[in-house]
Amino acid sequence: MRRSDRPTVRLHLHAQDPEARRRIDAAVTEALAAATPRVSVVLDGPELPSETIAALVSGLRAVRQQGGAIAIEPATQAIRDSLLLTGLDRVFAFPLDPDGAERPPRGGRRARLAAKAAAALFAALLVVLHRPVSAAAPSTTDPAAIVARVIERNPDLSSYQGRMHVDVRLTSFPFISQHFDASTYFKRPANYEVVFDHVPSYARGFAKIFTDVGDPTDWERRFRISYEGERTMRGHQDVVLRMVQRVRGMIDHETVLIDPATWTIDSIRYDYYNGGHITMMQTFRQIGPYSLLAEQDAEIAIPHVTAVAHGTYNDYRTNVAVDDAVFTKHN
Repeated sequence: MRRSDRPTVRLHLHAQDPEARRRIDAAVTEALAAATPRVSVVLDGPELPSETIAALVSGLRAVRQQGGAIAIEPATQAIRDSLLLTGLDRVFAFPLDPDGAERPPRGGRRARLAAKAAAALFAALLVVLHRPVSAAAPSTTDPAAIVARVIERNPDLSSYQGRMHVDVRLTSFPFISQHFDASTYFKRPANYEVVFDHVPSYARGFAKIFTDVGDPTDWERRFRISYEGERTMRGHQDVVLRMVQRVRGMIDHETVLIDPATWTIDSIRYDYYNGGHITMMQTFRQIGPYSLLAEQDAEIAIPHVTAVAHGTYNDYRTNVAVDDAVFTKHN
């Protein structure tokens, strides 16, 4: 069966089912095999727990990256009222209609609930979208727990290799541009490497930032890490970590923004003692059941040099044999 021919995945779920997250994840994984993934959920139960909404939102993010949607069909009045009150009935619907929530409510029950929805929607979605993805998740104020979740966000992924393509453009004199190609490798428990096909000597510093950002397995050994609260990033709240090198180098500190709904690194900023800084932004996409790096954008501002860089990642092969020699450092 071709991907485009796959039907909507259907799931009948009790909202308080302790296996709700696992079942939603399984349905989303199945749907992602289609060109436009669609999941239809008949949702039953006397109430709609935030843990179940969090699981649905996590799944919705995954399918939206591929142009799909998740629709919820409430099987009880309580579920229907919960969806109406928060506006989630328009978020979880076919066809995907992100502008629907902006339309004024019509009469009947929706109109009576709408007066409460304006205040409740913002608060409810913040709680749902930005809480840990599991009720059993460790505290998001514990730096070690946060780093552990970043490392373990793809628990069934033992290895991968792929290709990276980077364009660097100096926005200061001499205004040159350079393209790089590289292979990326990952192997559990703590191996990540970027091997560039060819890097001119003048560009080695730019290439290195793409290598360093991808290896959180080494953070606790190299840095003193502290939790610095939350920050808005792309419309959601990220947890913020401040990292200071245990052995002083050129970098004063690094600031890392992590999405606690997906445990992906949205951004990392390097602040140098000389006043310079480099900021890297990242986006991810679903490759089968795994969330893997899709794009990186860097802004570089160091004394006498400013530049921008854009990297894309493709041709992933997951759970493949990777020779340990790949991770041997060559100076």
